[in-house]
Amino acid sequence: MGADLFSIGQSSLKTSKKSLETTSHNIANSNTEGFSRQRITVSTNTPINEGAYVMGTGVNVQSVKRVHDGLIEKNLNRSLSQHKFNEERTFQLGRVEEIFNEINSDGLNKVLNRFFNTFRELSNQPENEVVRAMVRDNANLVVSDFHRIDESIEGVKKSVDAKIKGSVEEINSFTNSIASLNKEIIRLDVTGGETGDLRDQRDNSIRNLADFFKLTTYEDEKGQYVVNIQGVGSIVAGGVSNKLNAVSISPKGSKGEGQMEIFFEGKPGSPVTNKFKQGSIEGMVKTRNNDIVELRKQVDTVAHGLVNATNAIHRRGFANKRVQIDQNGSPILRGNDKLTNINFFQGLSDTENAAEKISLSKDVQDDLNNISTGLEANSPGDNRIAIAISKLQHEKILGEGTSTFEESYLTSVGKIGLSTAKSKIDTEQTSGILAQSKSIKERISGVSLDEETANMVKYQHAYDASARMIKTADEMFDSVLGMMRR
Repeated sequence: MGADLFSIGQSSLKTSKKSLETTSHNIANSNTEGFSRQRITVSTNTPINEGAYVMGTGVNVQSVKRVHDGLIEKNLNRSLSQHKFNEERTFQLGRVEEIFNEINSDGLNKVLNRFFNTFRELSNQPENEVVRAMVRDNANLVVSDFHRIDESIEGVKKSVDAKIKGSVEEINSFTNSIASLNKEIIRLDVTGGETGDLRDQRDNSIRNLADFFKLTTYEDEKGQYVVNIQGVGSIVAGGVSNKLNAVSISPKGSKGEGQMEIFFEGKPGSPVTNKFKQGSIEGMVKTRNNDIVELRKQVDTVAHGLVNATNAIHRRGFANKRVQIDQNGSPILRGNDKLTNINFFQGLSDTENAAEKISLSKDVQDDLNNISTGLEANSPGDNRIAIAISKLQHEKILGEGTSTFEESYLTSVGKIGLSTAKSKIDTEQTSGILAQSKSIKERISGVSLDEETANMVKYQHAYDASARMIKTADEMFDSVLGMMRR
């Protein structure tokens, strides 16, 4: 009987000790991000027959399991992907919006208005050298602001490019970690080891991946843990991970800016960039390859339209120079003098990169007298060219005659503003959904210090009782041996 009590007491002691260890582990990780509290599962040892009786043989620790709900974890990942898409898109669109913020500074719209207004002043004083200088100075301000906008957009684009590449590197790091954890979890499962902490680490890595894109996870028929990018394909399968690359690629034969493309390593001909759903990757790619590219085209269109319309009128006029007229009424040119057909801006062949290339013509930049005001030579008071150029401000030149320069520019800026405002509202909504998902997970898997403290006291009493049981068994065994000696 003493030996039976020893065995039962020992099993009870080991179980209580393991329970205390698990409780201590929970308390130690109460503030660890992503930790799921753990519980031991126990069962009775196999009983034995003792004559007509069935005798219990104590308790056995079956396993240590984490308190975890897979459905809630997947719901949290979905909430993360959705929120990160809106958050990243809001951030990037906000940076683009700042480029056109004209509240505290003179933006392109105000600069263009001043440019046309100085031509109105020039029409009133065609011979005034000071007003001509103002025209050239304001034209240079227009050129500078187009350059500023183009450089700022390019700066945002390059920043997004760098962030996409950095994100892809992070993704590859997390997938490598998940693949390594998969192999270690399988090894421990085979040997009967504890895998709760490793599974938490894997869940954390998957949660980090959910920041970048919408994903799905499952175990295949071979028992391998698989992570899929939704709409793209498998990125982790068991102990193997598929590496991603990100490169800016220009379309064949195009001199324009390229698209940021993401593809699996070894498959550059099969980009998956536009297949990503939600997450910060789609937020960046959509802003980079759609919003920024479209905005740049619209700004280039305004620059190109301004150059062409102004030059078309300016070329018809004559420079502010006294020239001789032959008997047929035609001006007599000397040397390299230009009297008419003078471009105000440097000519542009097409809209591509027009905001970057726009500049004053060398003739106007070098000589104020080359600014045309009249339609006839030797007509100092002729102001018809200056008036015609000033009226361009309100002419519907762009969009196949549907909008003015101001309307086209403000429409482009307005689209960015509306997209940013909508994205901010979406971000607030998904932030609330994400907070709710985290709260549900915390209620199920989080550590309650009050509960763990109560468990610690309970297991400590059980441990003390088990020790006393062994002590009692030892005293009984000594008594039996003492009787036998007599």
